[in-house]
Amino acid sequence: MRLLRISLTVLTCTVLIAVGALVFLLQTHPDFSITERPAQPTDKAVRMLFLGTSSMAWTDGQSTWLVDGFFSRQPVGEVLLSRLNVEEGRVLEVLDEVFRRLEIPAALSGIVVAHSHYDHALDAPFLAMQFGARLYGSQSTWQIAQGQNLPAMQMEVMQKGGVASLGQFEVKLVLSAHAPTGFTGGFNTQPLRLPARALSFKEGLSYSFVVSHPALGPAPFALIQPSAGFLPGQNKGLTVNTVFLGTGGLGKLDEQYMADYWQEMVVSTKAKKVYLIHWDDFTQPLLAQGKPVALKPMPRLLDDFPRSLELLKMFSKRDEVDLQVLNAWEMIYF
Repeated sequence: MRLLRISLTVLTCTVLIAVGALVFLLQTHPDFSITERPAQPTDKAVRMLFLGTSSMAWTDGQSTWLVDGFFSRQPVGEVLLSRLNVEEGRVLEVLDEVFRRLEIPAALSGIVVAHSHYDHALDAPFLAMQFGARLYGSQSTWQIAQGQNLPAMQMEVMQKGGVASLGQFEVKLVLSAHAPTGFTGGFNTQPLRLPARALSFKEGLSYSFVVSHPALGPAPFALIQPSAGFLPGQNKGLTVNTVFLGTGGLGKLDEQYMADYWQEMVVSTKAKKVYLIHWDDFTQPLLAQGKPVALKPMPRLLDDFPRSLELLKMFSKRDEVDLQVLNAWEMIYF
């Protein structure tokens, strides 16, 4: 019995040390800072406010919609050791600040969800219910929405893609892929009740979003690629001026993959501006005591953002593309 107790004590200590080491590594960020850019002209109606990961708020002053809307951003200890729930107060605080910065009424037309991992889909059903917005995504995202009791009439399942009409905005959901990481794949096949473990949120299908607005002409003007994955030829025939390019996990992949990704998303679309998104550590908050918090890169254990940024800068210089890294609360005007 004494030997058993000693063995259990040693095992417990080993597990605690391992967990502590993992938490430490997931809180170790590469050195990186964003150079503040000059203010853009503010007399343009169509604008986008970046909110970390691939979350964004888009508006033309009449209709406002979100990509993902993930604002809970639980700290790493909670993600690893507990079950996750929507941090309702934190989510609503962020959205209040969004409406204030966009200078628009507190209303949402819709939310498009990139895929069904928790850092994209956790908060979306709550936001849809709070604002009577329509939710667009995959069957796996619908299972998350059902788990939060979102009425079926507020969700449109788009398994193979489709078009979300959000006021004068037209947002085309195009089947794409997640970056090839250890978190890729799987489907939610039954309602996912909260609280739930982070790994319970399976990817489902992944989408990119092609955005059009009549104020900017009949053709699409922007492509949003939330994840650093792609399907060869997914953008065939598409031309846009601006690409929002997800980089999460890209720094751990080989240079040929990065080159192919850039070719599919930027070169093939003839884009002239690229904004990097989903590069940040989404266990860090967007607001602290009501004040904006600058983003930090993903921990080195999960990504190597300086490496991917260096290669993407090389590609952008070669192809004469304007490349910028977006910080939280940064506004882009069109």
